Amino acid sequence: MADAIARHGRVPIVQRRRTAHPEDPIFRLRGEAPFWAAGGLIHDGHGAVVLVRAARRSTGRLWSTPGGLLEEGETVDEGLRREVREEVGIALRDTTLSRIFNETIVGGSQIRHGYFAQFTAGAASAVLRLGREEAEARWFRELPSDLAFREDYVEDFARIRDAARF
Repeated sequence: MADAIARHGRVPIVQRRRTAHPEDPIFRLRGEAPFWAAGGLIHDGHGAVVLVRAARRSTGRLWSTPGGLLEEGETVDEGLRREVREEVGIALRDTTLSRIFNETIVGGSQIRHGYFAQFTAGAASAVLRLGREEAEARWFRELPSDLAFREDYVEDFARIRDAARF
């Protein structure tokens, strides 16, 4: 977390408790240390954001923002850049950390703790190249109603749209 604060300044840290299916991949992580993940709204500079649908059925058919778990030794910025490159094949510019979620995830008798660093970032290209774990990726000019954690992105999306109107 220190690297993120040093680079982006202080951001809100939001505590959240959520329920996940007991088969959710988050419960397959080894060890008891909290996980770190990064993701967020990647925009084209004209008010559209890229969203993905994962190929695995455990996620349902919800849209989500590109992102995922950090690898050992990765900073949140590095993890975001790697995940976006793997999922949609684009490089990022102007990353901005908007908030960090301190999560407790419950699935049956399982509990997992972790952190999700939520970003906005500009896409260096509008050409999407679908990753092997994604079923679909496309640009949206509005947040769809079937976006996972939609309420978490409304404020960031409004800032992206306002900046595009300049």
